[in-house]
Amino acid sequence: MTAVTRRTFLLVSLAAGSLAAAGRASSSPSGDDSAAVREAIERLLGSDAAEQFVLDELAPAAGEADVFEIGGSRGEVRLAGSGGVALMSGLRWWLEHVAGGHLSTNGDRTALPDDLPAPAQSVRRSTELVERYSNNFTSFGYTSPFWGWSEWERELDRLAMSGVNRALTLVGQEIVWYEAFQHFGLSGTEVRRWIAQPAHQPWQWFGEITGYDEADNAHCGPVSRTLLGRRAQLGRRIADRMRELGITPVFPAFAGHVPDRVFAERNPDAHVVAQGNYAGHPRPYWLDCTDPLYPAVAERFYRAQAEHFGTTTHYSTDLFHEVGDDELPALLDGADLARAGVAVQTSLERAVPGARWLLQGWHSNPRRVLLDAVDRERVVVLDMDSDDSRKWQHTEAYWGAPWCWGTINNFGGRLGMFGNLVEPGRTLPAGRVDPARRRLVGMAVVPEGTHHNPVVADLLAEVPWHREPIDLAAWVRDYARRRYGADDPRAAAAWDILLRTAYAHSATGHTSGEGPHETPFAAEPALVVGSASMWGPDRWRYDPSEFAPCLEHLLAVAPPLRDSAPYRYDLVDVTRQVLANRARLLLDRLRAAHESGDREGVARHSARFLRALDLSEEVLGTHEDWLLGRWLAQARSWGSTGAEANALEREARTLITTWSAPAAPALREYANRDWHGLLSGYYRPRWERFFEVLVNTGEPPVFQDWAERGHAWARGRERYRTRPAGDTFDTAARIAAALVEDPL
Repeated sequence: MTAVTRRTFLLVSLAAGSLAAAGRASSSPSGDDSAAVREAIERLLGSDAAEQFVLDELAPAAGEADVFEIGGSRGEVRLAGSGGVALMSGLRWWLEHVAGGHLSTNGDRTALPDDLPAPAQSVRRSTELVERYSNNFTSFGYTSPFWGWSEWERELDRLAMSGVNRALTLVGQEIVWYEAFQHFGLSGTEVRRWIAQPAHQPWQWFGEITGYDEADNAHCGPVSRTLLGRRAQLGRRIADRMRELGITPVFPAFAGHVPDRVFAERNPDAHVVAQGNYAGHPRPYWLDCTDPLYPAVAERFYRAQAEHFGTTTHYSTDLFHEVGDDELPALLDGADLARAGVAVQTSLERAVPGARWLLQGWHSNPRRVLLDAVDRERVVVLDMDSDDSRKWQHTEAYWGAPWCWGTINNFGGRLGMFGNLVEPGRTLPAGRVDPARRRLVGMAVVPEGTHHNPVVADLLAEVPWHREPIDLAAWVRDYARRRYGADDPRAAAAWDILLRTAYAHSATGHTSGEGPHETPFAAEPALVVGSASMWGPDRWRYDPSEFAPCLEHLLAVAPPLRDSAPYRYDLVDVTRQVLANRARLLLDRLRAAHESGDREGVARHSARFLRALDLSEEVLGTHEDWLLGRWLAQARSWGSTGAEANALEREARTLITTWSAPAAPALREYANRDWHGLLSGYYRPRWERFFEVLVNTGEPPVFQDWAERGHAWARGRERYRTRPAGDTFDTAARIAAALVEDPL
């Protein structure tokens, strides 16, 4: 195999004129791309497998942004591609469609034969989508705020295999604020007081919150210098690995957010405007981007950023994120939005010539007045919700600016089984050739939280390489086969149900609201429970009786398939969803018993509801991905002192319950979780309290102190399991039998 290992791959460079015409900006690779890809294959599949791949270059044809080919023979598989990401995308295609393996955010099947298979006929796939973007700002709060290098290394490999060539990275970027603002009259401590702790930082980059509330110690600040330094080191490592794999890191740009009134006091001649509040939280002040001081602050910002993380070609920020048209005049305070946008772009261009500014198509942004003023050749709009709100169709495809078709799919990191497979699989291909698309240049995958509902991520990784609509029924059957390891009629039946229920959401004819019909366990107790969070759907998205047989089918798959990690994850998820659905139906029966004066029925159904919660806790505890203790342990691991570890744990607890302290009613339970430990330690005591009064008095209590109780729990130090216990299959089978014995 020495001849194979000596083969090298050279990244193909396209002519600069072609790049400009396509709107493409490739990051300069750090090191040899072939070495980086081969090292990734070793990490994912092992060194023996990596030695059996021949890596070649492949130039895209006209109309292609990237391309890969798979060929060769058994034991010597040829992967050719137009760059590191194309090669990694080819690796994924080979693993799933040639070798029959599977890699996901929630379980892998990568056991391979000694001699790796090659396709019977050469496979060639290409995409015209130049910008294939990943990561929502919020995912750095809801999913990855406390990840270390091991999690990020795996995630970057996965992103490259998913065809992502642009990825937002926020990790450690707060050190840029820390260093830049000290040049404008602020002390290091004053800046650190303003910087939010990791889990809440995404909303500070949005310009929606600030860090340290002295009155309530809201976000456990001030952030320590040690934490700033450790996160900056990790952030540089992430950005460097992205470049090695061929992913362009996307850094935050400077939109004028500054440390509140202290910045205004130290710079009294500047136009610095208070920005009101976001859901009860004070927004950062805004340095008018047209003010003479703005270019100097921006220059310091980009200089510090480059010193720590290097430069890139894509930068993301928005002016006045989630600000309505009625609010905007007061926040501008006489400034001109169009001129402010030009100033942001000008400062970015001065710091990094040719850089592109990524704008989010979300709520009122980007406004046409801004797009009409800036240089559109250096702007890309990320339509965040193309598969649902379809904003691009209501803005004449962003009035001719380059834009990306995007999907959120998840809100708050909430864990119900849910996803839109319909629009990416069937209607996105049609949109890619629709004349109304105008300057569609890419695709953006921007869930608020990640690492759940892996079927959605799997489809979205494949969509860019399909020019024709995907037959979803056939695709899902194949997904089940490669996820579990063989064709199985009961697995196929289970996934047919899932496609018709949990994953049937589309932009037409659906229940309003964000995400799944949430678990009732997470809701503040009441006789009538709609959504647990403010913006979740208040009614069923599907008939729960149609979903229920999914568990029986999944339990009946052939025994050899039951040992795979993906199967265990899915079995937990389906069992959890069946129990959450059952609990909602039990609340209906409880309410009917109360309304009819049946006190005995109220007591019986209250006990059945709590039993469903306990069973959920039990099955969640059998799998590592569903443990509250892991989230809290990750948070504590970043503390350099006991006090800092406690502060970070408090922040981690707060985000998934009251969201912040003081709590904003609109955000309470926004990031609710079906997690072992959270059900028993936080949700169950609330329902026990409610049911005790209801059963004893016959009247539903109305408590006004849920937020205070949430704050108390967030300040707690109870330890929760970090390792699973029990057998997933045996537990799920026992639960299924218990449900048969106690039918609704």
